[in-house]
Amino acid sequence: MRIAVWGGGSIGLLWAGRLAERFPETILLTRTREQRDQIRANGLRVTKRNGRESLHSVYVEWSGDHGLPVFDVIFLAVKQTDVAKIASELPRVCHSSTDIWLWQNGMGQEKQLRGYFPQEHLYHAVTTEGAMRRGLSHVEHTGEGESRIGQISEGNVSPITEKTLSILSSSELSIAYDLDIKRVLWEKLAINSVINPLTSLWNLSNGDLLDQDGFKPWMEGILDEVVQVAAFEGTALEPRTLVNKILAVCKKTAANQSSMLQDLKRGKKTEIDFINGAVVAKGKQHGISTPVNAKLTQLVYRAEETGIPVSGIQGFHHLLTGLKVGGDTGCLTKEDGRWTPM
Repeated sequence: MRIAVWGGGSIGLLWAGRLAERFPETILLTRTREQRDQIRANGLRVTKRNGRESLHSVYVEWSGDHGLPVFDVIFLAVKQTDVAKIASELPRVCHSSTDIWLWQNGMGQEKQLRGYFPQEHLYHAVTTEGAMRRGLSHVEHTGEGESRIGQISEGNVSPITEKTLSILSSSELSIAYDLDIKRVLWEKLAINSVINPLTSLWNLSNGDLLDQDGFKPWMEGILDEVVQVAAFEGTALEPRTLVNKILAVCKKTAANQSSMLQDLKRGKKTEIDFINGAVVAKGKQHGISTPVNAKLTQLVYRAEETGIPVSGIQGFHHLLTGLKVGGDTGCLTKEDGRWTPM
């Protein structure tokens, strides 16, 4: 069986290392020649949770190369913002039964592939594991978590995906098939909608978020809106369960910097439109007001333009703790049981 990992970011590198141990013919497809050349020269270095390092010899190719083989399973590990850009490139490395596992944060990635692949070959891959890319050929596993796979359309799991999962789940990896992947997606969206923008705007690691002034009301305000929107989308979420999951992820990935914060530090476009922005968009479809998620979306837009403060005691920190900056305020007030930006 031939597997490809498309994307050399933190999650892509983490899975490339894991897959290479179990499926020796796994190929990592990088989006730049520079990363391909560096991994070919140095190997793929993975720093594990216990601090030990392992060096993996992986097959690596530039995704733009012609003459690439076709694959049975593709771990699509590029950002949400890049899915549409590469959608037309994917068919040339697929056969009629190729399955694609979508590892993006947020929602809407399958819509960007519509017209290129039948829905029955698309699978959502949802993970709470933490990883940080330390260099083009070096990734650090920063937090234990679990991964769940589920078919986007209702139907039987393909033999290819079933075999892949069987081999992966028989190891120490926490990965399994989930029949209710829609609920898992909404739970992950809720987690991301709290951790990603707040760590980004406060410039904090995941673990430091728990001790930040203002964290609890912002978390409650975000989740209030996510739960309402999810209900109209047909998924019932339990707020206390979400809070517990968020706290657990922050603790397990304490040293991790969220992908959104990493994007801002690199001057890249974030996935805010597919996380908090998705909550706002779906809220509008159902006539639900989502002022807290809308506020955060706008603040992240501003951070994309101006950059984040070096320290969390300036700029966006004030907006998120209720102190006025430049005539604006990000303070929350509770009215009729709901948190609302003032």
